[in-house]
Amino acid sequence: MFIYRSISKLPFKALYFLSALSSFTLFHIVRYRRKISYENIRRSFPEKTEQQIEYIQKSAYRHLTDTLLEIIKANTISDSEIASRVALVNFGEIQHLVQSGKSVFMLTAHTAPVEWVSFAAHLKYNFVIDPVYKPIHSKKLDKFIFSMRSRHQSTPVPYKKLAKDVVLRKSAKRSIAMLADLEPRSRDQSINIDFLTQSTRFFLGSEKIIKSTGYPTFFIAIEKTTRGHYQASAIRLSLNPKNLEPNLLTEKYANCVEELILKNPASWLWTHKRWKHTST
Repeated sequence: MFIYRSISKLPFKALYFLSALSSFTLFHIVRYRRKISYENIRRSFPEKTEQQIEYIQKSAYRHLTDTLLEIIKANTISDSEIASRVALVNFGEIQHLVQSGKSVFMLTAHTAPVEWVSFAAHLKYNFVIDPVYKPIHSKKLDKFIFSMRSRHQSTPVPYKKLAKDVVLRKSAKRSIAMLADLEPRSRDQSINIDFLTQSTRFFLGSEKIIKSTGYPTFFIAIEKTTRGHYQASAIRLSLNPKNLEPNLLTEKYANCVEELILKNPASWLWTHKRWKHTST
């Protein structure tokens, strides 16, 4: 815990110096998942040259270490820093829905520190965002991140308890933030979607929970504008997801994620084994 708190208190110049060292170490010395990240990028961008693939791959490692340290930084980052570093676009509709007594779902992807956006939205629009998360095996790190995500009145919810939490807290007017762009487990119910030039499995559990509630649902496209600065845009997926055809919400989500990645390929989590259950 001490080391995480110490890192969170570093000034941004020192934080990004540490990120540069960490990125160099992961890529050149440890060679952390280099083969996996290369294959993921190569199969997603078959039209790109080897030089372009190498540039995306190296940039992705720098973005990865930036994001990890920015998540830790979220433990102590000031409200004024958040306001100056995160620009929010088209969040007015979400604010109106919550203020009128409705809860909403906000879906996003692994392209940025979601915590920063959550804090910024609370500060500017005064509504609570409860993040859905997967507990980490390290109890100390999990406790640290849970505490950090609980800032600004948020209540983090483990994914396995989400369905029950929605029922128990149905009277609470809130927004629930979820990430659903990583590889589903082999036993999870999923569908195949044409994503980044290949057939890709997407988890259907999120759609089922959303449709059971009928909560209006938005995609939050988070883009890095400059190092340490982000823009988050709210894109409406459906005001009444119960009326959507089966799988359509997941397909809309996948299309939004793909568009976000194509804008800035280096911003995604390429070290993840995204296609490990897909035959080649």
